[in-house]
Amino acid sequence: MGFSKSVKNFFSTNTTDNTKVENKVSSDELAHINQEIYKKSAELAEKNKTLSTLQKINKLILSSLTHTDEIANQVTMLLVNETDFQTATIFLYEKEHNALRRLASSYTGKQPAASANVVIISLNQSENLLVQAVTEGNVMYADSLQNILVEQPDEAIEIKSVFISPLFVRNELIGGIVIGLGEEQNELSEYRQSLLKQLTELVGIGIDNSLLYNEVQDANERLKQLDRLKNEFVSVASHELRTPMTAIKSYLWMALQGKGGPLNEKQTYYVERGYNSVVRLISLVNDMLNISRIESGKINIEMQSIDIIKLTQEVVDEVLPRAQEEGVTVVVEKPESLPNVLADSNKIKEVLFNLIGNSLKFTPKDGKITISFTHKNGFIETKIKDTGAGIEAEEIGKLFQKFGLLPGSYTVNQSAMGTGLGLYICRSIINLHEGKIWVESDGRGKGSTFTFSLKEIVESKGQKVKKDTTDEEKEKVDLIHSGI
Repeated sequence: MGFSKSVKNFFSTNTTDNTKVENKVSSDELAHINQEIYKKSAELAEKNKTLSTLQKINKLILSSLTHTDEIANQVTMLLVNETDFQTATIFLYEKEHNALRRLASSYTGKQPAASANVVIISLNQSENLLVQAVTEGNVMYADSLQNILVEQPDEAIEIKSVFISPLFVRNELIGGIVIGLGEEQNELSEYRQSLLKQLTELVGIGIDNSLLYNEVQDANERLKQLDRLKNEFVSVASHELRTPMTAIKSYLWMALQGKGGPLNEKQTYYVERGYNSVVRLISLVNDMLNISRIESGKINIEMQSIDIIKLTQEVVDEVLPRAQEEGVTVVVEKPESLPNVLADSNKIKEVLFNLIGNSLKFTPKDGKITISFTHKNGFIETKIKDTGAGIEAEEIGKLFQKFGLLPGSYTVNQSAMGTGLGLYICRSIINLHEGKIWVESDGRGKGSTFTFSLKEIVESKGQKVKKDTTDEEKEKVDLIHSGI
């Protein structure tokens, strides 16, 4: 009986001890698991924060900010506010001065008042750690901001280490970055180090993009200025050339008319060639002067209610003698009714002269030019269709450009010499009227159709028919009509 009790007590004691051991093992494992979960959660949180910071910097760089100083200022403020960085300073490398100019600085707490001052660090200051990092092209760490920044942050800001890195893009130095950290270098986590590395790449790209943008803007401004000077030169030169050429044309015409006495056959041939060349030169000068006026915005547009059919007939009546001389028939198909258009009659007359004149040049004898009108979607379309030389599909895109002459354009009619500026002027005039102009052709030898559209007059919409002349518009001029 006593033996049985002893055995029972033995087994009971061992079972209790085993249970205690198992419970202790389970507690240690659970604590370890919790510790690992906390560690992983902390790493994940730090990783997410790193990615979020890089994403914000990337978004900032891709934003509408274009000034280099403003981008640098926003980036330094973001680094201090979004991370545990104590300070952030970005420098720009100025090659012409062989120095680093501070773009922006941000410190935890209050922005230092002195940050608005211009700070220049010469690359000759070899004792400066930033200069060493930039000249050697390596990342460096320091214990403090001494021997780095000219202006020091408030002593209340605790900095345990400093990250110093050059900024390179396409193997070219564009600046440097200095970041004050609240931890020792050996305490930096993997994600923290990754942030610093990727940060230099992003900031370098952002600064480089802004510099390139500003260079392009400066170049565009210089080109605009040169273009204005070119227009002024063309305008002055054209005015100066027109006077003597007009006089030459007049004297040659009088000679051909026998005003100075009869000319023999050879003399007449020479004078006629000289007269025709002067006419072409005057036309070229007038076209260049018109383009100069259009592109400089000096053309005066007086919108009126215009009967486009009547205006077209006036132009046709003027060119009819030339058409009869060339043996070309010109027909105006007049619809029973058509709304008036909103346009400047002198400008549209110039368009009609150019388009009908082109058709006359490239339509052979016994050919036909048909002018028709269509009312469509609030616009009046005027079509000039001819049975002339036609245009290949791949050549249509070359039209309506300056000096847009097509290869072989004059094979049909060798006398059809032009400047290649007429269609460009037409397009410019129609654009000023907020209309459209285009050409259609089935190919060589199959004729072509030039069409332009103008807004119809709709009284209920309160369209302004004629503008009041302002002081600025008093300086504007009109186009010069060269005739056909």
